[in-house]
Amino acid sequence: SCLPSSIPILHPQYSASIPSPQYSASIPNSVHTLIASMKNLQSTLTLWSTSRASPDAVSDAYMQFGVGFNAVVWAFEGSGVDTSDLHQIPTRLRAVLETCLGEDPCPAALEMYQPRIRQQLYELLQGLKAKQGAWRSAVAAGL
Repeated sequence: SCLPSSIPILHPQYSASIPSPQYSASIPNSVHTLIASMKNLQSTLTLWSTSRASPDAVSDAYMQFGVGFNAVVWAFEGSGVDTSDLHQIPTRLRAVLETCLGEDPCPAALEMYQPRIRQQLYELLQGLKAKQGAWRSAVAAGL
């Protein structure tokens, strides 16, 4: 498979008791960037299914997703919001993508794996929504 074997999860050094404003300010932007990379990954997969994008292009889109994911983790963790429940999503997504890319590119192959791909992305979005709520509560409490 041409997908990277792992996306390292970055853990910033921070004091959980004193969230840094620099991290807090980057949360909306990093979430927006991650969502854009998720959409790009899905559109690249669609192109792959019609032989208009290579597996390497899907791998590149997955790497962009990983960079975005790490930025979101960094921002939330730096603001004192735990994201450990999200850390396995890129690994599970990669496993589905590798299996999908092992098929011959065709819309039927994508259709077969799309529900599992969407499930991982949905779980990530739901997790991010919950994290944003926790972050907003912390900001509102003046932490």
